[in-house]
Amino acid sequence: MSNIKQAVILAGGQGIRMHPLTLTTPKPMIPIHGKPFLAYLIELLKKNGISEVILLVGYLHKTIEEYFGDGKKFGLSIHYSFSSVEADTGTRIKNALQLLDNNFLLLYGDNYWPLRLTDLTDFYEKMNTKASVVVYSNLDSITKNNIFVDGHGLIQIYDRSRTKENLNGVDIGFFILDKSIFINLPEENFSFEDVILPRLVTERQLAGFLTHHKYYGLSNPGRIPAIEKYLSPKKLFRR
Repeated sequence: MSNIKQAVILAGGQGIRMHPLTLTTPKPMIPIHGKPFLAYLIELLKKNGISEVILLVGYLHKTIEEYFGDGKKFGLSIHYSFSSVEADTGTRIKNALQLLDNNFLLLYGDNYWPLRLTDLTDFYEKMNTKASVVVYSNLDSITKNNIFVDGHGLIQIYDRSRTKENLNGVDIGFFILDKSIFINLPEENFSFEDVILPRLVTERQLAGFLTHHKYYGLSNPGRIPAIEKYLSPKKLFRR
């Protein structure tokens, strides 16, 4: 497998849990220290050698498109795939299939984690599965677990309801995917998490890259202070 050069970001949802901030601003555009949360993700991708980003947009999409444009000011190429506000995650990816490389990085536009892409690609190649996802060990119980990764690195359980016992992590996105998994897709609106991920688990084709490093998600307004602290500009000290 050649190096991953393309990232696909889900950035089209309404962000209802972030009201009132998202009544006039799409969730990935919520400002952190004066610049959109999504800008930090784009910069992170650039540092990891990503040269093309596909933004899957919907809700208030023009706000995103006007800010990021063609990506030149970020040193990479940005393209857009628009779906209606009602479109679910699977439908958004399906609508963009013609733009996608054979292998690509998929991430959510509201989760930040200090990506080291070479580590992920090495793991993906070692596991030889069609898909892998970063799984936070959740040792601080910041949220409820939804995944069980076995001792071989394969995901045995993916429980979106987060109700099963003995789960050992939570998926935070940052998937490496083989485009070939997007076959026999529903005609109707569908969720990537409800349709594709369970299929991959059943086929033993979803690997879990376990990390103990915290992630930072825009899941509700109360999480913003922690995000601001983590992404605070580094201070320069003079002698």
